[in-house]
Amino acid sequence: MQINPKISYFTSKQTIWWIKTIIFLITLYSIYLLIRQKEVNIQSIGQSFDLILLSKNTLLLVVVLLLMPINWAFEALKWQKLASKVENITFLEAYKGVLVGLAFATATPMMLGDFAGKILMLKSDKRLQSIGAILLGNAIQLYVSLLFGTISYLFFIFWSKPTPIFLHLGIIFCLIFALIIGLLLSFNLNRIDSFSTQNKVFQYVLKYLNILKYYNIIALRNAFFIASARYLIFMIQFLFILKIFEINLPITVLLAGIGIIFLAKTLGSTLSFLGDLSVRQLTSVYYFSYFGVSTSLVVSATFVIWLINVLLPILVGSLFILQLKFTTKKT
Repeated sequence: MQINPKISYFTSKQTIWWIKTIIFLITLYSIYLLIRQKEVNIQSIGQSFDLILLSKNTLLLVVVLLLMPINWAFEALKWQKLASKVENITFLEAYKGVLVGLAFATATPMMLGDFAGKILMLKSDKRLQSIGAILLGNAIQLYVSLLFGTISYLFFIFWSKPTPIFLHLGIIFCLIFALIIGLLLSFNLNRIDSFSTQNKVFQYVLKYLNILKYYNIIALRNAFFIASARYLIFMIQFLFILKIFEINLPITVLLAGIGIIFLAKTLGSTLSFLGDLSVRQLTSVYYFSYFGVSTSLVVSATFVIWLINVLLPILVGSLFILQLKFTTKKT
């Protein structure tokens, strides 16, 4: 019995529509749970709403909101450059991939959704090879956070002399060691083929990391500059939010605090995306307690930057889930 190709086509199309719809609904439910978990923070924002409504602060808030898409634009640009080794994509496609990955990450541990979102937005039949490119992009952003976070941490130690001092110096040593390792790895990516192993698991992993050998030091340098630009935008946003909540400390103290908070957030988000906000808040409260800043103001400021830079892009990214392509094209 022959199957009508038109019926087969529409059945396949309908199945894909249902898959995307289910994924979309699951993501929306994850976002709902995320907001419910932050209900206490929403109430604290209400108590500080009079500060946000001040005319001078409203202008700063508008600037922070306008910087949000620029923040993620740098992440999209970095992904576009790195993904080019697998498939040439437009900046808009890269932007959608980044936001879809962010939306997916709400429902997955260890940022696994970030991989799925970016991979599914590609069309190449070799798109699974982009796993290595995604790991590289995340590693470069992590390196930037480590670099500026270490500088910020050194400033904090010399300024506040926290105790026990040996514990903090030990953390600094680990951070510097990680920076050195990262630098050495960047000069040896082209030697990844030399890692041969009989273990089938490692062979499978190396299959998707093999793409790393195609990134020369110039490509890594450019990605580093893009990641640094994104980091700078984030610092400006957070600085303005701290000013809105009248945390009036010297700018060097504020910038060091932002560097430490972002470092903790970056390291913490590798374990659990849903724990991202908590990591920010705990680090913020710990750091600013040394400078006599009210805990409620710090928590509110941290929550606002999370609302703008994370929750809003997640909501936008969830809409792009319905545009996912499950078909592939030969390359």
